[in-house]
Amino acid sequence: MKTVKISLPFGRTFFQSLLFTLAFCAALEFLSRTPVVDRLFLPESYGSSHPHFETQMKQLKARVAREGQVDCIFIGNSQVLYGIDPVTVEQTYLDETGRAIHCQNFGLGGLPPMSAAPLAQVLIKNFHPEIIVFGTGLWDYSSANADSTHASLMSSPWFKYQFDDFTLDGWFYENSNAFRYIFGVDRALKSPDDKSDRIDVNGHAAYSGQTQLTLNEQLEYFETIAKRPELTQRQMDGLHDLLALNSSQVKIIVIETPFDPAFLEARRKARLLYPDFKNMLTAQTSLAGVDLWLTQDSIDFPQEEWYDLIHLNGEGAIHFSRLLGSYLAAILPASPQ
Repeated sequence: MKTVKISLPFGRTFFQSLLFTLAFCAALEFLSRTPVVDRLFLPESYGSSHPHFETQMKQLKARVAREGQVDCIFIGNSQVLYGIDPVTVEQTYLDETGRAIHCQNFGLGGLPPMSAAPLAQVLIKNFHPEIIVFGTGLWDYSSANADSTHASLMSSPWFKYQFDDFTLDGWFYENSNAFRYIFGVDRALKSPDDKSDRIDVNGHAAYSGQTQLTLNEQLEYFETIAKRPELTQRQMDGLHDLLALNSSQVKIIVIETPFDPAFLEARRKARLLYPDFKNMLTAQTSLAGVDLWLTQDSIDFPQEEWYDLIHLNGEGAIHFSRLLGSYLAAILPASPQ
């Protein structure tokens, strides 16, 4: 009787290599989950091309691991990133209510309203905050960079994976610490002077002093961001999508991010559009049952607290954050505990 032998198109060497690779990957993954590696605070990557996203994710994850669940997350563009100091908000809230609140800044440079709802959904899904505070201003609704910023946020395979857009790299970013560390370290080595390093453990970055640009140079620069001030429908729809997330589980709050009044004085079109912007914010938040804090006409910042025409410096951020802490204390009388 003859014995039939089946010959595979590859030999024993292939299986040995495969087993070795799997064993190596498993060991690497095991090592990446040990306290020793955790203490190294290695950078992680989520495949995003946005310069602030991955640092903000790292800081928020570390905060949760260190202190537990975060109650409140601030989202918005660079005015939020540089203008809200969570430590000051927390202390003011505690002083006025006797209750602690744990806040994290997740500001991303250039974040437009059309990106706010997806970002909020991802943060709610992964970190379960009770409150999302969205800081928004006039420039958000006519920014020339809105599409590119939105694309940079959505470029992350991990981010898309949160919305059930399955890809193999998205799965690895979600489930493998080693995968995130390897690409995170690679990115850090390629970009050693990344400005996102200035973001502190609470997600806040601070400008020091004042810009060296003249008023005209600043006006020319911000003209490139919003060449024609207008309230674009895409951005207003984005705001509407964010407000729709307001529920008994997650409270959405909208605050106006202030700017130097000199900007409106120098730009007639923006000055004429500003009342329409306020009316739009008021109408949308009122319809959605969302709290709105209008700040532009109610807060007087000394000139030395402005870094440039639309950003507060470190001193201005502390001033604004104290007022924000008081505002939250007034509208959140019974929560968070």
